[in-house]
Amino acid sequence: MNKFKFFIKFYFPALVWAAVIFYFSDIPGLRYSKSATEEIILRKGAHFVEFFLLTFLFWRIFWKGHKIKFQKAYWLTLFFAGLYGFSDEFHQTLISGRTGKIVDAFFDFFSVVFCLGIMSAYVKKLFSWKNFLVLLLSALILISLGIKMIVDGASGEKKPAVFILKNEINKIKDDFKDRILNGEAKKIESSEEVDKQEGVILKNQNNVEKRDVSGNIPKKFLIDVPFASQAPFKNWDEIHEEACEEASIIMLKYYLEDEELSPEIAEKEIQDLVEFQIKKYGGYKDTDAEQTARLAQDFYGIDNLEVVYDFTREDLKRYLAGGKPIIIPAAGRMLGNPYYTSPGPIYHNLVLIGYNGDMIITNDPGTKRGENYQYSLDALYNTIHDFPGSLDNMGQGRKAMLVIE
Repeated sequence: MNKFKFFIKFYFPALVWAAVIFYFSDIPGLRYSKSATEEIILRKGAHFVEFFLLTFLFWRIFWKGHKIKFQKAYWLTLFFAGLYGFSDEFHQTLISGRTGKIVDAFFDFFSVVFCLGIMSAYVKKLFSWKNFLVLLLSALILISLGIKMIVDGASGEKKPAVFILKNEINKIKDDFKDRILNGEAKKIESSEEVDKQEGVILKNQNNVEKRDVSGNIPKKFLIDVPFASQAPFKNWDEIHEEACEEASIIMLKYYLEDEELSPEIAEKEIQDLVEFQIKKYGGYKDTDAEQTARLAQDFYGIDNLEVVYDFTREDLKRYLAGGKPIIIPAAGRMLGNPYYTSPGPIYHNLVLIGYNGDMIITNDPGTKRGENYQYSLDALYNTIHDFPGSLDNMGQGRKAMLVIE
Protein backbone atom coordinates (compact mmCIF):
# COMPACT_ATOMS: atom_id res chain seq x y z
CA MET A 1 0.00 0.00 0.00
CA ASN A 2 1.47 3.37 -1.00
CA LYS A 3 1.77 6.25 1.47
CA PHE A 4 -1.21 8.18 0.10
CA LYS A 5 -3.58 5.22 0.36
CA PHE A 6 -2.19 4.43 3.81
CA PHE A 7 -2.87 8.01 4.91
CA ILE A 8 -6.42 7.99 3.54
CA LYS A 9 -7.23 4.64 5.12
CA PHE A 10 -5.80 5.18 8.59
CA TYR A 11 -4.92 8.82 9.33
CA PHE A 12 -7.66 10.64 7.43
CA PRO A 13 -10.63 9.24 9.44
CA ALA A 14 -8.94 10.18 12.72
CA LEU A 15 -8.16 13.69 11.49
CA VAL A 16 -11.71 14.19 10.23
CA TRP A 17 -13.18 13.08 13.55
CA ALA A 18 -10.76 15.27 15.51
CA ALA A 19 -11.90 18.18 13.30
CA VAL A 20 -15.56 17.38 14.09
CA ILE A 21 -14.81 17.53 17.82
CA PHE A 22 -12.93 20.80 17.30
CA TYR A 23 -15.86 22.24 15.32
CA PHE A 24 -18.42 21.59 18.07
CA SER A 25 -16.06 22.94 20.73
CA ASP A 26 -15.65 26.09 18.64
CA ILE A 27 -19.38 26.95 18.64
CA PRO A 28 -19.92 29.92 21.03
CA GLY A 29 -22.43 29.32 23.82
CA LEU A 30 -23.41 25.85 22.56
CA ARG A 31 -26.22 24.40 24.69
CA TYR A 32 -28.43 21.34 24.28
CA SER A 33 -31.01 22.13 26.96
CA LYS A 34 -32.13 24.92 29.30
CA SER A 35 -32.04 22.42 32.17
CA ALA A 36 -28.57 22.21 33.73
CA THR A 37 -29.09 18.52 34.59
CA GLU A 38 -30.22 17.59 31.09
CA GLU A 39 -27.43 19.74 29.63
CA ILE A 40 -24.75 17.85 31.59
CA ILE A 41 -26.17 14.42 30.75
CA LEU A 42 -26.42 15.21 27.04
CA ARG A 43 -23.04 16.96 26.90
CA LYS A 44 -21.16 14.22 28.77
CA GLY A 45 -22.89 11.56 26.70
CA ALA A 46 -21.76 13.34 23.55
CA HIS A 47 -18.20 13.64 24.89
CA PHE A 48 -18.08 9.94 25.75
CA VAL A 49 -19.16 8.97 22.22
CA GLU A 50 -16.75 11.50 20.66
CA PHE A 51 -13.69 10.25 22.52
CA PHE A 52 -14.66 6.57 22.35
CA LEU A 53 -14.67 6.84 18.56
CA LEU A 54 -11.52 8.99 18.50
CA THR A 55 -9.72 6.36 20.60
CA PHE A 56 -10.78 3.62 18.21
CA LEU A 57 -9.50 5.59 15.22
CA PHE A 58 -6.14 6.26 16.88
CA TRP A 59 -5.97 2.58 17.79
CA ARG A 60 -6.44 1.65 14.12
CA ILE A 61 -3.48 3.84 13.16
CA PHE A 62 -1.03 2.17 15.51
CA TRP A 63 -2.37 -1.39 15.75
CA LYS A 64 -3.77 -2.04 12.26
CA GLY A 65 -1.82 0.52 10.27
CA HIS A 66 1.72 0.51 11.63
CA LYS A 67 1.46 -3.02 13.10
CA ILE A 68 2.95 -1.79 16.37
CA LYS A 69 3.12 -4.21 19.26
CA PHE A 70 0.06 -4.32 21.47
CA GLN A 71 1.55 -2.65 24.56
CA LYS A 72 3.13 0.21 22.61
CA ALA A 73 -0.03 0.80 20.56
CA TYR A 74 -2.00 0.97 23.81
CA TRP A 75 0.19 3.65 25.36
CA LEU A 76 0.52 5.70 22.16
CA THR A 77 -3.26 5.74 21.77
CA LEU A 78 -3.75 6.69 25.40
CA PHE A 79 -1.23 9.52 25.09
CA PHE A 80 -2.52 11.10 21.87
CA ALA A 81 -6.27 10.66 22.51
CA GLY A 82 -5.90 11.79 26.14
CA LEU A 83 -3.80 14.78 25.11
CA TYR A 84 -6.45 15.78 22.57
CA GLY A 85 -9.07 15.66 25.33
CA PHE A 86 -7.10 18.09 27.49
CA SER A 87 -6.37 20.36 24.51
CA ASP A 88 -10.08 20.36 23.64
CA GLU A 89 -10.96 21.70 27.09
CA PHE A 90 -8.27 24.37 26.77
CA HIS A 91 -9.70 25.29 23.36
CA GLN A 92 -13.11 25.91 24.93
CA THR A 93 -11.63 28.48 27.34
CA LEU A 94 -10.89 30.64 24.29
CA ILE A 95 -14.47 30.57 22.98
CA SER A 96 -17.14 33.08 24.05
CA GLY A 97 -19.84 31.49 26.17
CA ARG A 98 -17.83 28.27 26.63
CA THR A 99 -15.72 27.05 29.52
CA GLY A 100 -12.97 24.48 29.89
CA LYS A 101 -12.90 22.52 33.13
CA ILE A 102 -10.30 20.09 34.44
CA VAL A 103 -13.06 17.72 35.55
CA ASP A 104 -14.32 17.60 31.94
CA ALA A 105 -10.79 16.87 30.71
CA PHE A 106 -10.54 13.92 33.10
CA PHE A 107 -13.96 12.69 31.96
CA ASP A 108 -12.65 12.65 28.37
CA PHE A 109 -9.44 10.93 29.49
CA PHE A 110 -11.25 8.10 31.26
CA SER A 111 -13.55 7.73 28.26
CA VAL A 112 -10.35 6.97 26.36
CA VAL A 113 -9.23 4.50 29.05
CA PHE A 114 -12.59 2.73 28.94
CA CYS A 115 -12.45 2.43 25.16
CA LEU A 116 -8.91 1.02 25.35
CA GLY A 117 -10.22 -1.58 27.78
CA ILE A 118 -12.74 -2.65 25.14
CA MET A 119 -10.04 -2.67 22.44
CA SER A 120 -7.77 -4.77 24.64
CA ALA A 121 -10.51 -7.33 25.23
CA TYR A 122 -11.17 -7.45 21.48
CA VAL A 123 -7.52 -8.04 20.62
CA LYS A 124 -6.87 -10.64 23.34
CA LYS A 125 -10.24 -12.32 22.72
CA LEU A 126 -10.84 -12.54 26.47
CA PHE A 127 -11.25 -10.45 29.61
CA SER A 128 -8.14 -10.78 31.73
CA TRP A 129 -8.35 -9.72 35.35
CA LYS A 130 -6.16 -6.68 34.56
CA ASN A 131 -8.38 -5.66 31.70
CA PHE A 132 -11.51 -6.21 33.80
CA LEU A 133 -10.02 -4.03 36.53
CA VAL A 134 -9.24 -1.22 34.06
CA LEU A 135 -12.79 -1.34 32.67
CA LEU A 136 -14.34 -1.41 36.14
CA LEU A 137 -12.27 1.44 37.55
CA SER A 138 -12.67 3.65 34.49
CA ALA A 139 -16.44 3.02 34.46
CA LEU A 140 -16.71 3.88 38.17
CA ILE A 141 -14.66 7.05 37.68
CA LEU A 142 -16.80 8.11 34.71
CA ILE A 143 -20.00 7.53 36.68
CA SER A 144 -18.59 9.40 39.71
CA LEU A 145 -17.49 12.38 37.61
CA GLY A 146 -20.86 12.42 35.86
CA ILE A 147 -22.78 12.36 39.15
CA LYS A 148 -20.59 15.13 40.56
CA MET A 149 -21.24 17.36 37.55
CA ILE A 150 -24.97 16.65 37.66
CA VAL A 151 -25.14 17.46 41.39
CA ASP A 152 -23.14 20.67 40.88
CA GLY A 153 -25.36 21.66 37.99
CA ALA A 154 -28.57 20.83 39.86
CA SER A 155 -27.45 22.99 42.79
CA GLY A 156 -27.64 25.92 40.43
CA GLU A 157 -31.19 24.94 39.50
CA LYS A 158 -32.81 24.82 42.93
CA LYS A 159 -35.31 27.37 41.76
CA PRO A 160 -34.60 28.16 38.12
CA ALA A 161 -35.26 31.56 36.58
CA VAL A 162 -38.54 31.82 34.72
CA PHE A 163 -38.37 32.48 31.00
CA ILE A 164 -41.34 34.43 29.73
CA LEU A 165 -42.28 34.32 26.08
CA LYS A 166 -43.79 37.11 24.05
CA ASN A 167 -47.34 35.81 24.22
CA GLU A 168 -47.24 36.16 28.03
CA ILE A 169 -46.51 39.90 28.01
CA ASN A 170 -50.21 40.87 28.00
CA LYS A 171 -50.70 38.79 31.15
CA ILE A 172 -47.87 40.73 32.81
CA LYS A 173 -49.45 44.05 31.81
CA ASP A 174 -52.79 43.04 33.33
CA ASP A 175 -51.02 41.95 36.51
CA PHE A 176 -49.32 45.31 36.86
CA LYS A 177 -52.62 47.12 36.30
CA ASP A 178 -54.33 45.03 38.98
CA ARG A 179 -51.53 45.70 41.46
CA ILE A 180 -51.71 49.43 40.88
CA LEU A 181 -55.49 49.49 41.22
CA ASN A 182 -55.21 47.54 44.47
CA GLY A 183 -52.73 50.02 45.85
CA GLU A 184 -49.81 47.58 45.83
CA ALA A 185 -47.46 49.96 44.05
CA LYS A 186 -45.06 51.66 46.42
CA LYS A 187 -44.84 55.22 47.66
CA ILE A 188 -42.00 56.78 49.62
CA GLU A 189 -40.69 60.10 50.69
CA SER A 190 -40.53 63.08 48.34
CA SER A 191 -37.44 64.06 46.33
CA GLU A 192 -36.33 67.29 44.69
CA GLU A 193 -35.77 65.34 41.49
CA VAL A 194 -39.26 63.83 41.37
CA ASP A 195 -42.53 65.74 41.42
CA LYS A 196 -44.76 64.80 44.39
CA GLN A 197 -47.96 64.56 42.37
CA GLU A 198 -46.59 62.98 39.19
CA GLY A 199 -43.85 60.63 40.36
CA VAL A 200 -42.34 58.71 43.25
CA ILE A 201 -38.93 57.68 44.43
CA LEU A 202 -38.62 54.18 45.85
CA LYS A 203 -35.95 53.65 48.50
CA ASN A 204 -36.20 49.85 48.90
CA GLN A 205 -38.76 47.09 49.16
CA ASN A 206 -38.75 46.83 52.96
CA ASN A 207 -39.74 50.34 54.13
CA VAL A 208 -42.43 51.48 51.67
CA GLU A 209 -46.05 52.53 51.96
CA LYS A 210 -48.97 52.00 49.64
CA ARG A 211 -49.88 54.59 47.07
CA ASP A 212 -52.72 55.07 44.60
CA VAL A 213 -52.07 56.35 41.11
CA SER A 214 -55.60 55.73 39.83
CA GLY A 215 -54.58 52.90 37.53
CA ASN A 216 -51.99 54.90 35.62
CA ILE A 217 -48.24 54.68 35.88
CA PRO A 218 -46.68 57.95 37.10
CA LYS A 219 -44.93 60.27 34.67
CA LYS A 220 -41.73 60.00 36.69
CA PHE A 221 -40.36 57.22 38.80
CA LEU A 222 -37.03 56.57 40.48
CA ILE A 223 -35.85 53.55 42.49
CA ASP A 224 -33.02 54.35 44.89
CA VAL A 225 -30.58 51.63 43.81
CA PRO A 226 -27.01 52.05 45.12
CA PHE A 227 -24.43 52.59 42.40
CA ALA A 228 -21.25 50.62 41.72
CA SER A 229 -18.84 50.99 38.85
CA GLN A 230 -17.47 47.77 37.40
CA ALA A 231 -14.02 49.27 38.06
CA PRO A 232 -14.53 50.89 41.49
CA PHE A 233 -10.92 52.13 41.67
CA LYS A 234 -10.52 52.89 37.94
CA ASN A 235 -8.44 49.78 37.37
CA TRP A 236 -9.65 48.78 33.93
CA ASP A 237 -7.77 45.49 33.67
CA GLU A 238 -9.07 42.31 32.02
CA ILE A 239 -11.26 41.37 34.99
CA HIS A 240 -12.88 44.78 35.41
CA GLU A 241 -13.46 45.28 31.69
CA GLU A 242 -15.64 42.16 31.82
CA ALA A 243 -17.35 42.90 35.16
CA CYS A 244 -20.50 44.74 34.03
CA GLU A 245 -22.69 41.70 34.77
CA GLU A 246 -21.15 41.31 38.21
CA ALA A 247 -21.53 45.02 39.04
CA SER A 248 -25.18 44.98 37.93
CA ILE A 249 -25.96 41.96 40.13
CA ILE A 250 -24.16 43.60 43.07
CA MET A 251 -26.26 46.77 42.73
CA LEU A 252 -29.44 44.71 42.68
CA LYS A 253 -28.37 42.66 45.70
CA TYR A 254 -27.51 45.70 47.82
CA TYR A 255 -30.80 47.37 46.85
CA LEU A 256 -32.76 44.30 47.94
CA GLU A 257 -30.84 44.10 51.22
CA ASP A 258 -31.00 47.89 51.78
CA GLU A 259 -27.27 47.94 52.49
CA GLU A 260 -24.60 50.54 51.88
CA LEU A 261 -22.45 49.93 48.81
CA SER A 262 -19.02 51.58 48.88
CA PRO A 263 -16.23 51.24 46.28
CA GLU A 264 -14.32 49.01 48.70
CA ILE A 265 -17.31 46.71 49.13
CA ALA A 266 -18.02 46.67 45.38
CA GLU A 267 -14.41 45.74 44.57
CA LYS A 268 -14.43 42.85 47.03
CA GLU A 269 -17.78 41.60 45.73
CA ILE A 270 -16.56 41.72 42.12
CA GLN A 271 -13.43 39.75 42.98
CA ASP A 272 -15.47 37.19 44.93
CA LEU A 273 -17.95 36.80 42.08
CA VAL A 274 -15.20 36.31 39.50
CA GLU A 275 -13.43 33.73 41.68
CA PHE A 276 -16.72 31.92 42.26
CA GLN A 277 -17.47 31.73 38.52
CA ILE A 278 -14.03 30.43 37.65
CA LYS A 279 -14.34 27.66 40.24
CA LYS A 280 -17.97 26.73 39.50
CA TYR A 281 -18.35 27.46 35.77
CA GLY A 282 -14.77 27.57 34.53
CA GLY A 283 -14.97 31.21 33.32
CA TYR A 284 -16.57 34.58 33.91
CA LYS A 285 -16.68 36.44 30.59
CA ASP A 286 -19.73 37.50 28.56
CA THR A 287 -22.67 35.72 30.20
CA ASP A 288 -26.10 35.83 28.58
CA ALA A 289 -29.23 36.78 30.52
CA GLU A 290 -29.95 33.20 31.58
CA GLN A 291 -26.40 32.71 32.85
CA THR A 292 -26.47 36.06 34.66
CA ALA A 293 -29.70 35.07 36.42
CA ARG A 294 -28.15 31.76 37.41
CA LEU A 295 -25.09 33.53 38.82
CA ALA A 296 -27.29 35.80 40.95
CA GLN A 297 -29.08 32.72 42.22
CA ASP A 298 -26.01 30.59 42.84
CA PHE A 299 -23.91 33.26 44.57
CA TYR A 300 -26.42 35.53 46.32
CA GLY A 301 -29.46 33.26 46.54
CA ILE A 302 -31.58 35.65 44.46
CA ASP A 303 -33.90 32.89 43.27
CA ASN A 304 -36.80 34.96 41.93
CA LEU A 305 -34.95 36.74 39.14
CA GLU A 306 -36.89 36.41 35.89
CA VAL A 307 -35.58 36.61 32.35
CA VAL A 308 -38.22 38.33 30.22
CA TYR A 309 -37.98 38.21 26.44
CA ASP A 310 -39.53 40.19 23.57
CA PHE A 311 -41.00 43.09 25.52
CA THR A 312 -42.06 46.57 24.39
CA ARG A 313 -40.75 50.01 25.31
CA GLU A 314 -43.79 50.55 27.51
CA ASP A 315 -43.10 47.31 29.36
CA LEU A 316 -39.81 48.77 30.61
CA LYS A 317 -41.65 51.66 32.26
CA ARG A 318 -44.36 49.38 33.66
CA TYR A 319 -41.82 47.16 35.40
CA LEU A 320 -40.00 50.20 36.79
CA ALA A 321 -43.27 51.73 37.99
CA GLY A 322 -43.90 48.46 39.82
CA GLY A 323 -40.75 49.08 41.87
CA LYS A 324 -38.64 46.58 39.95
CA PRO A 325 -35.10 47.54 38.93
CA ILE A 326 -34.14 45.98 35.60
CA ILE A 327 -30.84 44.55 34.40
CA ILE A 328 -30.51 44.73 30.63
CA PRO A 329 -27.91 43.23 28.29
CA ALA A 330 -27.00 45.65 25.49
CA ALA A 331 -24.86 46.20 22.43
CA GLY A 332 -22.65 48.62 24.34
CA ARG A 333 -21.27 50.66 21.48
CA MET A 334 -24.77 51.42 20.27
CA LEU A 335 -25.45 53.19 23.59
CA GLY A 336 -23.18 56.04 22.55
CA ASN A 337 -22.20 56.95 26.13
CA PRO A 338 -19.53 59.68 25.81
CA TYR A 339 -17.93 58.64 29.10
CA TYR A 340 -16.99 55.15 27.88
CA THR A 341 -13.35 54.64 26.97
CA SER A 342 -13.45 54.70 23.18
CA PRO A 343 -14.76 52.76 21.32
CA GLY A 344 -16.80 51.39 24.24
CA PRO A 345 -17.79 47.84 25.22
CA ILE A 346 -19.15 45.55 22.53
CA TYR A 347 -21.35 43.76 25.07
CA HIS A 348 -22.56 45.50 28.20
CA ASN A 349 -24.98 45.16 31.14
CA LEU A 350 -26.54 48.01 33.10
CA VAL A 351 -29.32 48.59 35.63
CA LEU A 352 -32.47 50.59 34.83
CA ILE A 353 -33.70 52.36 37.97
CA GLY A 354 -36.39 54.76 36.77
CA TYR A 355 -37.64 57.13 34.11
CA ASN A 356 -38.61 60.73 33.56
CA GLY A 357 -40.99 60.97 30.65
CA ASP A 358 -39.21 59.38 27.70
CA MET A 359 -35.81 59.35 29.42
CA ILE A 360 -34.70 56.15 31.17
CA ILE A 361 -32.59 56.61 34.30
CA THR A 362 -29.85 54.04 34.74
CA ASN A 363 -26.99 52.99 36.96
CA ASP A 364 -24.43 52.31 34.24
CA PRO A 365 -21.39 50.49 35.68
CA GLY A 366 -19.36 51.13 32.53
CA THR A 367 -18.24 54.56 33.75
CA LYS A 368 -17.62 56.27 37.08
CA ARG A 369 -20.20 58.85 35.92
CA GLY A 370 -22.84 56.16 35.45
CA GLU A 371 -24.95 56.90 38.53
CA ASN A 372 -28.43 58.08 37.45
CA TYR A 373 -27.21 58.37 33.86
CA GLN A 374 -30.10 58.97 31.43
CA TYR A 375 -30.70 57.49 27.97
CA SER A 376 -33.65 58.22 25.73
CA LEU A 377 -36.16 55.37 25.81
CA ASP A 378 -36.02 54.78 22.04
CA ALA A 379 -32.22 54.80 21.87
CA LEU A 380 -31.87 52.49 24.86
CA TYR A 381 -34.54 50.07 23.66
CA ASN A 382 -32.82 49.66 20.30
CA THR A 383 -29.56 48.62 21.98
CA ILE A 384 -31.07 45.83 24.09
CA HIS A 385 -29.79 42.48 22.85
CA ASP A 386 -28.97 39.32 24.77
CA PHE A 387 -25.48 37.89 24.27
CA PRO A 388 -25.77 35.78 21.08
CA GLY A 389 -22.72 33.63 21.81
CA SER A 390 -20.25 35.69 19.81
CA LEU A 391 -19.18 39.33 20.03
CA ASP A 392 -19.16 39.39 16.22
CA ASN A 393 -22.94 38.94 16.24
CA MET A 394 -23.85 41.58 18.82
CA GLY A 395 -26.98 43.38 17.70
CA GLN A 396 -28.58 40.10 16.63
CA GLY A 397 -29.39 38.77 20.10
CA ARG A 398 -32.97 38.54 21.35
CA LYS A 399 -34.35 41.36 23.49
CA ALA A 400 -34.04 40.28 27.12
CA MET A 401 -34.20 41.83 30.59
CA LEU A 402 -33.85 40.55 34.14
CA VAL A 403 -36.39 41.61 36.77
CA ILE A 404 -37.36 40.48 40.27
CA GLU A 405 -40.48 38.29 40.15
